[in-house]
Amino acid sequence: MNNQLHPRTSSLVAAVLAAVMAVLGLGLSALPASAKEIPDAEITLSTGSTVTGQWDQVDLTCEWSVPDNSQPGDTFTLQLPPELRWFGAATFDLDTPDGQTVATATANGSGLVVFTLTDFVALHPLDVGGTCSFVTQYSVDPATGGTKELSFVFGDSVVRVPVNIEPCTEDCLPDVPTTAGKSMWWADPAQSEFQSVLYMPPMASANNDVVLTDVPAAGMVIDCSRVTPRVGKVRGEAGNIVEPYDNEQYPATIECTPQSLTVSWTGLPKGEHVELFVMTKVSDPSLDVYENNGTVTISGEENPVGAQTRRSNASGTGQGTAAATPTPTPSTTAPTPTPSTTAPTPTPSTSISTATSTPAPSISSSPAVAVLPTEPSESAQVKNPAPSATSERLANTGAQGQAFIFLAVALLVVGSLLAFAGARKYRHRSH
Repeated sequence: MNNQLHPRTSSLVAAVLAAVMAVLGLGLSALPASAKEIPDAEITLSTGSTVTGQWDQVDLTCEWSVPDNSQPGDTFTLQLPPELRWFGAATFDLDTPDGQTVATATANGSGLVVFTLTDFVALHPLDVGGTCSFVTQYSVDPATGGTKELSFVFGDSVVRVPVNIEPCTEDCLPDVPTTAGKSMWWADPAQSEFQSVLYMPPMASANNDVVLTDVPAAGMVIDCSRVTPRVGKVRGEAGNIVEPYDNEQYPATIECTPQSLTVSWTGLPKGEHVELFVMTKVSDPSLDVYENNGTVTISGEENPVGAQTRRSNASGTGQGTAAATPTPTPSTTAPTPTPSTTAPTPTPSTSISTATSTPAPSISSSPAVAVLPTEPSESAQVKNPAPSATSERLANTGAQGQAFIFLAVALLVVGSLLAFAGARKYRHRSH
């Protein structure tokens, strides 16, 4: 039995392999270069904020730049110091004045901010840089005053930023409120929910009925599972009611929906303090300002209260310059060809050539003196032209695609030879 592979089958296998290798080669040649962290990026940071206590807001501004010919997808990173936590939008763009995004920034819960260059730098590879501004919170309780240096990790280096610390040292306990009021603040760094408190003076008469209402404006809804009424006579350092509470002696009646809240007490004695803590979720994150209003009614006397909170947004700017292209200046004079005085007389050939598809050039269309290429003028030359924004990407992947295409061509040739041999063998057998 003859177990040898049939020539026609061999040629078919070779052709299929060649096609597969060609497709792989073309696909790999089109792959982009992998992104990398930029080692020589630069940044400066500054703040004008003063810290007086834990969770104070610290506003930071920066100026940043990256080396020329940095590639789209390349990154640089900034790690906040442990004294600060990120506060505000988790992502923001660094745009040109006309709205083109030069880079994007993304912050995670640990305070690591990653800046990523966009396709803008492919067409504007020079002088890429800009500014940024963002909000943080001072996450520790400042024990002493003075100037403290905060250490930001930027890539492999450390950037130190001084911040002024002025904690309260005497008479720091908040005054007892003399009027009803309401305060509201962001409860999380992502700014997805608020915490608010309604407060009032201590009860002035022997028997008091109290009713509190809370009505959020558009873009907010009340979380009815996190409504906390408190009654007591002891106030802590922050000015709020602390244990022991009198909640059991004077229980509250709560009526709550996502759009409104009513909490009431009856028979509160003189000297009791009342507070109502409410958690409110953001239902429309596109707003910049959120407002929450309500009323505090003590023994029939109604007092309107309200609070407003702004969203803290990070932002930034970016710019870049397109690479200059040298423009050659044509020479003012060109050598003039001298035509031959006599034309050669062709000698008729006795046989027909197989290479007559391309006519011989005539004397008038092919001068005897060659024209040399002109050099660009000195004023138009760029001494160190910037490489193309895609040159590095092609250099990294182009060789792979060319190797596969070369192998595919070789397989096609082998397949053709095998097919030709198979055809001849078949014709020989048929005779």
